[in-house]
Amino acid sequence: MSSNLQSSVESTGNAVGTPSIFAALPVDAQTRLRQTAIRHLYGDGAPVQYRGDHADGFYVIERGQVKLGHLNADGDMHTLVILGTDDSFGELACLSGFKRVVDAQAIGDTNILWISNAALDNVLNDSPGLARGLMGILAAQLQESLDLLIVFRKMPAGKRMAHALLAMAEGRAPPVALSVRHQDMAELIGVSRMTVSTILTELEALGLVARRYRALSLPDPAALRRWMRDR
Repeated sequence: MSSNLQSSVESTGNAVGTPSIFAALPVDAQTRLRQTAIRHLYGDGAPVQYRGDHADGFYVIERGQVKLGHLNADGDMHTLVILGTDDSFGELACLSGFKRVVDAQAIGDTNILWISNAALDNVLNDSPGLARGLMGILAAQLQESLDLLIVFRKMPAGKRMAHALLAMAEGRAPPVALSVRHQDMAELIGVSRMTVSTILTELEALGLVARRYRALSLPDPAALRRWMRDR
């Protein structure tokens, strides 16, 4: 993702630090896979995949955002993670042969590349050494997910929000503009939309966050990190 966010709102990135499996592949392998890809366009709220779907390929977000989580019987999403431009998802189901374990919905107008299992198999078969590297990425993702689960369960809501925002802003030059809606943030950290608004009001009064239409700006992520540590 671009780190030049001085004057634009960028798609929110992954809330974990480890790269996706696709991002861990060498550039030439990524290029080969992109050349085989089929581009799909999704509108706001459109389903990208459902739990239980057959995993016949994986996805790379070319532009826009996707939230992954679980849809309940009423069609409401419990968001687990929000992904942005250049993030990918669905590779694990392809490699394991499992069915999809999460639902996925577009946030806003989103362009997504679909890459088939066969294309991924061809790349891995041509470069057997890649498989071991991917195992390392999977192990790191699992460890980080477990760590985040433990940390999140112990954090009050304000710290959980700060933690999520800092993960999204990782590696970007301040001020960092993030395209994230209140409802999506509420789903992500497991609180009500009203609680999100209350926390943002507090953070804005402290100069740690600036609210914009369907977006947030972090003037100084380091200051937000200090607030989270000292709170």
